[in-house]
Amino acid sequence: MNGWFASAFALAALAAQPQTASAQEAAKRASLEDARIEFDGRELVLANTRIERRFEWNGGALKTVWVGFGDGVTGWRLAPAAPDLAPFGAAHAASTASLAMREVAASPITPAHLEVTVETTDPSLDVRRTCRVFPQVAAIPCTVAYRGQPRAAGPHSTASRDVIENAALSADRSGDTIERLAFASGPWPFTIASFRAATDYNDWLVNEDRGELYRQPQALPGNVLSVNDRFGAGQVFVIKESPAKADQIAWPGHDFVVQQSGVRVEGSGIDPALLTTDTWQNAYTVTIGVAEPGETALLLARRAYLETRRTYDHQRDGMILMNTWGDRNRDAAMSEAFALAQLEAGYKLGLTHLQLDDGWQAGLSKNSAAAEGKLWEDWSADDWQPHPARFPRGLGPVVARAAELGMEIGLWFNPTRTKDYAAWRRDADILIGLYQTHGIRVFKIDGIEIPTRAAAENLARMFSAVEQATGGQAVFNLDVTAGRRPGYLDPINRFGNLFVANRYTDWGNYYPHRTLRNLWMLSAHVPPQFLQLEFLNVWRNSDRYPATDPLAPAEVGFDYAFAVTMMAQPLAWFEATGLPDQSAQTATLIATYREHAAAIHAGRILPIGEEPDGTSWTGFQSIGHDQRSGYLLMFREQNERQDAQIKTHLPLETRVELELIAGRGESHRATVSPSGVISASLPHTHSFALYRYRVGE
Repeated sequence: MNGWFASAFALAALAAQPQTASAQEAAKRASLEDARIEFDGRELVLANTRIERRFEWNGGALKTVWVGFGDGVTGWRLAPAAPDLAPFGAAHAASTASLAMREVAASPITPAHLEVTVETTDPSLDVRRTCRVFPQVAAIPCTVAYRGQPRAAGPHSTASRDVIENAALSADRSGDTIERLAFASGPWPFTIASFRAATDYNDWLVNEDRGELYRQPQALPGNVLSVNDRFGAGQVFVIKESPAKADQIAWPGHDFVVQQSGVRVEGSGIDPALLTTDTWQNAYTVTIGVAEPGETALLLARRAYLETRRTYDHQRDGMILMNTWGDRNRDAAMSEAFALAQLEAGYKLGLTHLQLDDGWQAGLSKNSAAAEGKLWEDWSADDWQPHPARFPRGLGPVVARAAELGMEIGLWFNPTRTKDYAAWRRDADILIGLYQTHGIRVFKIDGIEIPTRAAAENLARMFSAVEQATGGQAVFNLDVTAGRRPGYLDPINRFGNLFVANRYTDWGNYYPHRTLRNLWMLSAHVPPQFLQLEFLNVWRNSDRYPATDPLAPAEVGFDYAFAVTMMAQPLAWFEATGLPDQSAQTATLIATYREHAAAIHAGRILPIGEEPDGTSWTGFQSIGHDQRSGYLLMFREQNERQDAQIKTHLPLETRVELELIAGRGESHRATVSPSGVISASLPHTHSFALYRYRVGE
C-alpha cells in the first residue's frame, strides 16, 4: 500500500517447540505516538490508551489471554484451552515461528499505525497473522494468511440435537476458526448484526439477532457482534470484515459460534482446495474492540475504528453526483450533446459531479439500449476508448466544460473478470490513463463477481495501483446492487464509497422513506459519509403509484427526498434536463447543504430517534470530534405527532443550543434528559430540520 515501509525493527526468529530464546534475547518493542507493541519472548502485547490485547506466545500459535482497556487493568482475563486459530478446523501447531514489527507511515487513505506479523510453519500449512494498532482507537484488526496444503480437519458440528445430558454437545469443536475469545462463564448478552447486499433483490439491509451466551454452542450469521458484561467493565465487539453471508467464499453457513465458554469467528473465506505452497492467500480480517457501557459508547468505538480504513477527505470524497441511469433511459441518449446539457442543468441545481454511466465507451455492454451491446465479462483495451459516434471529439470537450462549471466528470467501468481478474494490471492502466489524460478520478465499478480469493486480491491490486498512481485521489463507487460482491464491511471498500441501491420510479420501487430506512439502519455499522444514497425526480412516473399512497415520491417532495440523503453522499439518480421548473427551488437547500457538508461528514454520524418506517420521528446526529458540537437532522414522517421526544447521543442532562440551518423548525435551546432524549417539533408531515448544535458548559 502507498506509504508503507518497514521500520528498523528486526525480525525475531524464535524456535516454536521447544522455546529456546530467553525473554531478554527475544524482547522487541515498537511505538508510535499512542500505539505500542511489546514482545518479551513469552507474551505479545498490543496496546494504546484505549485498548490492550495480550497473547500468550505458545510457540507462535498465539492464545489471547487478555482483552481490556488501555490502562491494562480494566478488562477481561481469558482462559483459552486452544490457540486463537484453527485453520480449516485443525489445531494450529507450528514447527518454527518468527515475529516482525514495523511502523506503517500514513498514506492518503490510511493513518499511521504499527503492525506486527507472526509467521509459523509446519510440514503442511504455513500461517501468517498480521495485527495492527492505531493510535487512540479502541480496536485491533488482525488478518490471517495461509500457504500450503492443510491437514484434514477433525469432526465439527454445532447443530446436534442429542439428549441434553450428553456433555459432548457443549464441547469446543472448532470449524474454520480465524479468531477466538475464551470468556469466563457468565450471563453475557450478545447482539449480532447481519447484512443483505444484492440490493436489486433486497430492501431490508440489516437484521439483528439477540441472545445470551449459553452452554450449548449457537452458530449464527453476521458481520458485527457485541458482547456485554453487564456487571463488569463494559463491552467487547467483533467485526468480521467480509461480504455478507453466502456472498463469502467457502462460507460455512455461519460467521460466529457463541457459547458460554466464549466466541469464535469462523469462515476464513479461503477454499483449502485452492491453496498452493508458493502463494499466500489472505483470510477475512477480524477486528476486536472494547467499549465502555452504553449504546453510544459502543457505536462511537466501532466508528472510530472504521474511520481508520479510509481517512475522509471532503475535497476528494465529498460529492453530490448525478448519474442519469436512474431515469431508465439507459444509454439511449448518451452523447457529447447529452452530457453537456446534463452539466448545465446539474450546475444550476448545485450538483458537483456528472458520471457518464454504461454507454460512454466504444464497447457497448449487454445493458445497452443499442442492439449491438453484448459485452460484460470480458473487455479489450479498445473497448474503453470513448464511443466514436457518441463522442467524436473524445471526452475532452465534456471534461473541459465541467471544469469551467466547477464540476467533475466520472465514468462507469466494468473490469474484465475472466481468470479471476488476471487482466487487473491492464485495467488499472486504462483507469490511470483516463486520470492522466483528463483528470478523471471517480469511477463507478460494476459487474463485480468474487468467487475466489485470487479474484478478490487481483481486484484489490487493481484499485491499489490506481490509488497509488493518482496520489490517493481516486474514488471508486463500488456497486453492491447484484452479484457476489464485497458488501458493506470488506476491507476493499477502503478505496472509495458504496453505491448502495438502484431504485426507479418506472418500477414504482423508489420511496424516500425506504432510502431513509436503509441509510438509518446501515449508519449504526458503516460510516454514512462513504455511502451513496439516491434521490430521484419525484414528479416522474407519478401514475405508477396509487393515487391514495401518502408515501409516494410526489407526495413527499423533492426537498425532503434530497434531505434524506444528506448524511450520506447524495446520488442524483436522474437526468437533470428532465426535472420540472419547480425543482429549481431545491437549489437553495443544496447550496446551504454544501456550505455545511464538510463539517457534517467530518463528524461521527449515528442514527437517532425511531427506526424509519414511513410513520416515525427519526434522524441522524453528526458528532464532532470535540464531543460538544455537531449536527442534528430530524425527520417527521407521515404521522399526526407535531411534537416528539427524540433519543439522541447528546451528553446526558446538559443544555444544548440548536441553530436551524435548513428545513422547518426554529433555533432554540433544549434540555437533554437523563436518558439522552430531547423535545422536537415540526409543523407538518414529511418535514425535516437540520440543526447545528453546541452543548452548553
